[in-house]
Amino acid sequence: MVDQIQIQNETVVLTTDEGVTIERPAADFAEMFRRELLPPLNGTALVDGTKFVEWRDPFLLMVHQLPWQVRSLQWIANDSPAEFGPETTYRRVRLSLPYAITFAVFFCRNDQLHLTDANEFYFRNGPLTSKDDRLGYPGLLNISRIPGPTREKAWICTQYLKRAPGMSWTQQLTMLLDHTWNGGFNKSSEHHEGDSWYKLSADVHPELHPVEAWEAATTKNEAYGVSVDWKEAPLSVGELIDSILEEQRSGPYAQQGRRRSVTKSSGIVGRFMNFAQKCAGKATAAKAKKILKPKKPVSAQT
Repeated sequence: MVDQIQIQNETVVLTTDEGVTIERPAADFAEMFRRELLPPLNGTALVDGTKFVEWRDPFLLMVHQLPWQVRSLQWIANDSPAEFGPETTYRRVRLSLPYAITFAVFFCRNDQLHLTDANEFYFRNGPLTSKDDRLGYPGLLNISRIPGPTREKAWICTQYLKRAPGMSWTQQLTMLLDHTWNGGFNKSSEHHEGDSWYKLSADVHPELHPVEAWEAATTKNEAYGVSVDWKEAPLSVGELIDSILEEQRSGPYAQQGRRRSVTKSSGIVGRFMNFAQKCAGKATAAKAKKILKPKKPVSAQT
């Protein structure tokens, strides 16, 4: 006997090759697929600026966009006693920036989303309109060049990004964006990863380096940032999404983030059996909790 699923009126009847039969409402069958296909956002709205959402259980990738703007940044001072770390001193620089594209990667554990350390950052001279759009490497300090077998990443270091327990995914994404822009831009990437994309962008435009030239170009033209021919990343937005998520499948978060003890490779029967058993278990637990709930004492009557 082989595993079978039959839909009879509004009931799904599942029979396994061992002869076990489970009956569940047909709505449960649809709910299983819904949970597999939709990310566990837990009723929260998307953060303003989110352009694409890609869910591949247990990973969620958010592509976030900030419009081009002139921004005041905390940049390492020319006479700083240290190039990174707590002794670094900074000064404010006013720079024209293009569209800023952040790829934020989360993994799901126990139906809660947790930010990973696999987040990346890119520039673009126009707004995102399609997954076929191309990206540029960001000419900023603290965005590290990480070489890989198929591509070079523009990686955001989040070593000192502290995520409090219970923090929602929207709070974590907002914290990542704040960390990227409002931390000090120093030479940590040059020391720890070898290069920053600011250093590697020195030849893309004569007014980009040193940063004083970038400031002067901004004063002359506040839209300067969208006129620079940034170094082109080899992958489109869609290709980069696929690449990042494929890399995560064999990474350290893959086992931490399993939502189900039965994976999609188990087939529809195995997945639905697991889902149905969980639903039945929750219903039994809820019923038992209701039965065992202590009754309020009855006050004495006079």
